Amino acid sequence: MYSTIVDTEKLPWAALDFSGVSMRVIHEDKKSGGMTVMTRLEPGASIPAHLHTRADETVFVISGDFIEEAVEYGPGSFFAAPAGAPHGPHRSRTGCIVLTTFSAPLDFQIIQQ
Repeated sequence: MYSTIVDTEKLPWAALDFSGVSMRVIHEDKKSGGMTVMTRLEPGASIPAHLHTRADETVFVISGDFIEEAVEYGPGSFFAAPAGAPHGPHRSRTGCIVLTTFSAPLDFQIIQQ
């Protein structure tokens, strides 16, 4: 039996610091500090290139188009980046929802280009 069951449709979307980008926190791991979130990018929204110094990250595209470094990916696409690896910018032409897991507490450091 699962120890945690979440109906994500009942969770609120929280706006992030980037226009048209919001997030639902689905699960937080008390031991590792890691978390699983859903991130929604509205049509035309973007997240700048960045890295996470402590957390490995995985991303799974649930719906829409997720554009990573100018290449468009659709539902079912999967990405993984170890802690410290630069990635992004991320954007969406028509809007998308992705499922992201961080292995440790999330820190977000924008890469100046």
